Amino acid sequence: MKSAYGLRIPEPDAGLTRVGPGTACGELMRRYWQPVCLSADLKDVPKPVRILGEDLIAFRDGRGRAGLLFFRCSHRGTSLEYGRIEERGIRCCYHGWLYDVEGTILEMPLEPAGNPFLKQIQHPCYPIREFGGLVFAYMGPLDKMPEFPIYDVWRKEGGHLKARMGPRVGGPVNCNWLQAEENLMDALHTFWLHTLHSGPQFPSETYGVNPDELRYEETDMGMRFVLSRKLESKWWDLIWEMIMPLNVHLVYTDEPKTQRVRAVTYCVPIDDTHQLGASVRWFPDGKQEMLSGREQLAPGGRKNTSYEYTQRHPDDKEAVEGQGPIALHGLEHLVTSDKGVVMFRGMLRKAIEAARQGDDPKGILRDPAKAAFVSTTAGSIVRD
Repeated sequence: MKSAYGLRIPEPDAGLTRVGPGTACGELMRRYWQPVCLSADLKDVPKPVRILGEDLIAFRDGRGRAGLLFFRCSHRGTSLEYGRIEERGIRCCYHGWLYDVEGTILEMPLEPAGNPFLKQIQHPCYPIREFGGLVFAYMGPLDKMPEFPIYDVWRKEGGHLKARMGPRVGGPVNCNWLQAEENLMDALHTFWLHTLHSGPQFPSETYGVNPDELRYEETDMGMRFVLSRKLESKWWDLIWEMIMPLNVHLVYTDEPKTQRVRAVTYCVPIDDTHQLGASVRWFPDGKQEMLSGREQLAPGGRKNTSYEYTQRHPDDKEAVEGQGPIALHGLEHLVTSDKGVVMFRGMLRKAIEAARQGDDPKGILRDPAKAAFVSTTAGSIVRD
């Protein structure tokens, strides 16, 4: 007879999972540009956003300039989500302090003329960059700010870019970012979870064929796996890629054919136990904007979302959120099929240590020319 009596539940691995200010992984995340909202969200009212455990306000002033400020007014702490957007900035609803997009206080209307506080107080803000319909923020030390990376899939001729931000398609939302992203470097789960257990959840049943070859590789910007399957007289190579700080991914989920991935997708850590998805996708001009593979589904990833259905047909959301709000690594027993997860965590620890030492972690770009065209490899190749 056996019993679980006395089982000790370990604490989460704080070094890899915590993302708030001052945490090890949070400081690493802040060394890279992170998406915070859609450009289309910046209308005539402020946009509250939460990222990496920080509450912020995004807005666009009457001159078309975008800003990202700490959400509490520097005067008495009222939330700027109730502020009024004006030509020069955003005005607090409580006492009328006016801030520009860089947090400079332009007016204190209830104070005497010539008030010295006007030039003494600097409201907290972050640098931003808009690209492809997303608003990106750099939340790290200014002297470490890197170039903004523009990936090759966005530079293709004859097309246009479209952004999305919201719940992850078919994937987790209410859990730590790490267990959601390392799932993508667990290539063999596609063979079991998405096929043999739940039935085909990808458009091609070829995903359910056990791979003939699988290798994980470190790249200049992160890591990838190359999974090869024999298709009668041809071979199919499937390549999924992760880009530092490993919350950026390029994933192919369509039929076996030779095609590059067209979208760069981000896992946006809201805090330690919640996340959102964001992406910038290239679409060819003059053609209907069709998503590929599972991305054609609604954000929930399936039509039937009843509890009984998800018990019988779990997807990434159930498998990953089922590890708990923050997965407990101390309860795991990693085996040979977990090579990608081991590599993922090892690279993350190395990058965290580099940032702690004051060095540039992997994937930081300083050369504007290199940042303007960052090469990627993810996609699908059918070969002889």
